[in-house]
Amino acid sequence: MTMSENESKTNSTVPDEPIISGHSYDGIEEYDNPMPGWWVWLFIASIVWSPIYILGVHQFGFINSYEDDLSEQQTELVEIRAAFEAANPTATVTEESIAAYVGVQEHIDSGAVLYSTNCAMCHANNAGGLIGPNLTDEYWIHGSKNTDMFTVITEGVLEKGMTPWGAFLSAEQRSQLIAFIRSVQGSNPEGAKAPEGDMAVAATEATSEGL
Repeated sequence: MTMSENESKTNSTVPDEPIISGHSYDGIEEYDNPMPGWWVWLFIASIVWSPIYILGVHQFGFINSYEDDLSEQQTELVEIRAAFEAANPTATVTEESIAAYVGVQEHIDSGAVLYSTNCAMCHANNAGGLIGPNLTDEYWIHGSKNTDMFTVITEGVLEKGMTPWGAFLSAEQRSQLIAFIRSVQGSNPEGAKAPEGDMAVAATEATSEGL
């Protein structure tokens, strides 16, 4: 390769940017590769903003600190929670309060609608049981009291795939469901599942056993 060819090859690899005079390290020359304009202006803006932010937070208070924002948000959450609780008062559910729904046709009818919409897919339209147990016999897996049924409806049975309905149905609606279930007990529908769980103990029997 001739000297002219070598020089031509060397020159072809040299970028067009001007060399910064005096910036040479061990024979390596530094070229001027300026930062993009947007980056430079962003850097300048951050420098200008920094003292404004520091003074605003620590000196004059026209910018909220992290603690201020956190306190405001916590106060807002408390207000939202209080408003929700005021609009949705927590009902005190007892054996007696649920019993007030049982046998009342209006509540039974409302419970039937709720059952058809939410429960029939697992317990069958006639409550005789499909995936879920038969609700028409005297046997109960999780307890036979009204409050036992209310707890199961509210919390579900996750290991068996039953949805917890407490977040979707009000306390009244859950009580109406129980009213409907009580109304179909003993109906012995065709094709009902075999009994599961323990036989319900009548209140009089439970009292005599406890004596």
